[in-house]
Amino acid sequence: MTSNSANRPKQPPRTVIFANFPSLKVIEPPKGTFSTRNDQWCLTYCSQNVAGRIHNRGPWCRSVCIRKVFSHEVRNVIQFKSHKEIGADGKARYPLPSEGQPINLPSYLGGKQIEDPEHGRKSPGDVKYWDEGWYFWKSTTFLGAHDIISRLPLNLESQTRQEEIRIAKRKVWQDYQAFLRAGRPKSEENRWIGPVVPTNVGPDVSSQALLVPLPLDTEPLLQPIHHLLEPTRHSLELLQENWNDGHFRKFGQRVWEKSLSGEPYALVSRAYNFAYEQWKNKDNNDDDDTEKET
Repeated sequence: MTSNSANRPKQPPRTVIFANFPSLKVIEPPKGTFSTRNDQWCLTYCSQNVAGRIHNRGPWCRSVCIRKVFSHEVRNVIQFKSHKEIGADGKARYPLPSEGQPINLPSYLGGKQIEDPEHGRKSPGDVKYWDEGWYFWKSTTFLGAHDIISRLPLNLESQTRQEEIRIAKRKVWQDYQAFLRAGRPKSEENRWIGPVVPTNVGPDVSSQALLVPLPLDTEPLLQPIHHLLEPTRHSLELLQENWNDGHFRKFGQRVWEKSLSGEPYALVSRAYNFAYEQWKNKDNNDDDDTEKET
């Protein structure tokens, strides 16, 4: 029996019925820190003319961007713990660029400008930081478009560090320009010695740009309207309170009771007679004045 079992040919494995049918694979792209989905879109339009080229004027540009900031970009989540400076609310303290700070925002978008009597200028109010959610950015200069494009490959921490370096370099360049305008000769005591010239990172164009979270905070925009409509709201509240208390019903009953009595008719009749007497006396007085003049 053993030899017969050994010589018996092996049966081919049983195939699954749906093995030869075309299959459908559902592949979900990664989410979170490894997501490949787009979360920032920018649109820039620029134009130039002959006169602008002759006079070396910059192009006319308009740029807009929409970006989404995810939770792992401002919080230390389980799969992504790289933020160091964490606030009391558990969020990283990455300041918004200059165009998103209150000093550069209009008042109807929550801008706060406080007069600084010591320096005679406007100082910023509260510092705003990045938070998870959507943001809208716009600029009216080609330098602003260049800045936003240079930030596309960087995370929030790298953007903050880049902004700090740029501000420091701009300060050094301004000091160097002030030194040249002063016309002081180079000496050992001077800071600017040798052929090394500071890098010019360009002017600060944050005042011509805007960065706000979406949806917009409409409280600063609607606050003047609320003040304007406050008396109307108070009047409507009193009207509703009187209606609920039944004062209008009582007033209507009293008007109806008075209308059934003779008092309204007597009042109207007295007023009509008085007006008629005044009209008759006026005609008599006019006739007397005419006779006197004659």
